[in-house]
Amino acid sequence: MRFYPLLKDAAVDAAVLEPEYTAGEDFTPAKLGAAHFFFKSGRKVYYISYEAITRCFRRVELVNARVGCCNQGIPMESVVICGAEERELAQIRVGSERMSKALLEALSQRCPNAQIGYVRAEDQKTAVRYV
Repeated sequence: MRFYPLLKDAAVDAAVLEPEYTAGEDFTPAKLGAAHFFFKSGRKVYYISYEAITRCFRRVELVNARVGCCNQGIPMESVVICGAEERELAQIRVGSERMSKALLEALSQRCPNAQIGYVRAEDQKTAVRYV
């Protein structure tokens, strides 16, 4: 299996990452190892150390889909991982709200220096962000 670092200057040997990944706590598509957070995107497995994570939060996006004769907004749950300078490093799509909350709870226990949850900007009036 090939591992890819989210931060280019934080590369770790694959011989160290392989046993940590296989023994990690599974949150499909993410895994929590002893010292690293792993997630799959396609055939690649990305990783980042817990110390490099500064913020994590849920993001719910409404995706328009045609259901029968009507268009409907379907909520898609994601967990966003931020690094230094509040830069978004990854957005991991998870299966349900329950799974994203469980993943954030587990990350809060393993990342003591990370801010967990979304913090609204002063000028932002609603929680809805239009892209």
